[in-house]
Amino acid sequence: MESEPFAPRAMPPTGVVLDERQKLACLHRILAGIGFNENMAGHITMAVGDGTDDMWASPWGLWWDEVTASDLCRVDADGNVVEGRWGVSPAIFLHTELHRSRPDARVVVHNHPYHATLLATMGLLPEITHQAACMFDGGLRLVDEYQGQVLDADAGTWLADAVGDAIGIILLSHGCIVIGESTEEAAYRSVTFDRMCRITADALVAHRPTFEIAPEHRKGLRDAFRTHALDAYWNGALRTLLAQDPTVLR
Repeated sequence: MESEPFAPRAMPPTGVVLDERQKLACLHRILAGIGFNENMAGHITMAVGDGTDDMWASPWGLWWDEVTASDLCRVDADGNVVEGRWGVSPAIFLHTELHRSRPDARVVVHNHPYHATLLATMGLLPEITHQAACMFDGGLRLVDEYQGQVLDADAGTWLADAVGDAIGIILLSHGCIVIGESTEEAAYRSVTFDRMCRITADALVAHRPTFEIAPEHRKGLRDAFRTHALDAYWNGALRTLLAQDPTVLR
C-alpha cells in the first residue's frame, strides 16, 4: 500500500514579500555565501515573463556578494541593456539562447565554483550518490567540447543545443550551469549541484568506491525533493540572509 505524499502542516514564514528583482538579488548573495562563484566571474539571469523575451541579469563589475536589487539590469533577447545603470557581461549570450529555446529555463545560473570547475577540467559529471542528488536524475549533461567564450548569438545557440533539456551541466574546461523554473528551484538545485560536485571530487581524492543510487529509487526522491524541499531551503536561506544584510533588497 502506497503512503500519502508528504505535505508540511505549516511552513515557517519569511516575514517579507519580495518582487522578482529582489529574489534574484538574494539568489546572488545566497550562492556567493556557499562559494558558488569565482570572485567577479559568473552571471545569473531570470526571464522577466511579461510577454517579452527580456531578462534580468547580473551587473558586470559587481561581485555576487554585493549585488542589490537595484543593481540588476534588464536585457533584451539580443543582449542589449534596456534598463539599469550598469552593463552586463559580454558572455550574456550564454543565457539568451537558453531562455529563448526553453520555456522551463526561467532562471539560469552560471559560474565557476571550485569543485564543479575541478570536474570540468577532467570532463566528469557529479555522481548521484546522495539522495538529494536524485533531483538531477536524467538531467545531467557534460558539454565535452570547449568552444571558447560565448560572445555572440551563434555561440549561444551552439551551447543551447549542446545543453538540450539538461538542468545541471558541466562545461568542459570552464564551469557549470544550473537551470530552474523559479528562483526557489534554481537556488536549491544550485546548492545541491555544488554539494554533488564536492562529494564526487572528495571521493576521487579518497580513492574509495562510490555507490550511486539505483535508478528505480531516483524518481520518487526527485519528485519528493522538488515538491516539498524548495520552499523549505529558500525560506531558511532568505531568513538567514536578511538577518545579516537586509540592504540586498534595495
